[in-house]
Amino acid sequence: MDFLKERINEKLKNLPETELEQVLEFVTFLEWRNSNNNQLSSVAKEQLLEEDENWLETDLSNLGSYEAYDWKPGELNEGLPVKHLPGKGIVIIEE
Repeated sequence: MDFLKERINEKLKNLPETELEQVLEFVTFLEWRNSNNNQLSSVAKEQLLEEDENWLETDLSNLGSYEAYDWKPGELNEGLPVKHLPGKGIVIIEE
């Protein structure tokens, strides 16, 4: 852990002050996220899990009965390639 902190400190020494402010904002966000994740009640967690399960069990067998959507020019922009990794979620494919 000390090695990691030393590496971070070395990198911080070379950053301009405007970027140091961004680092501080990010660290503050991480602190906030960690404290708020721990405060989720078990009821809220169970509700989220139930909603996820319901969504995953949705019957999609009739999707073929819908008409194809006609995309208009500029309506569908090309994005980054992604894939789903079990246990990790959706990730951007590095090229």
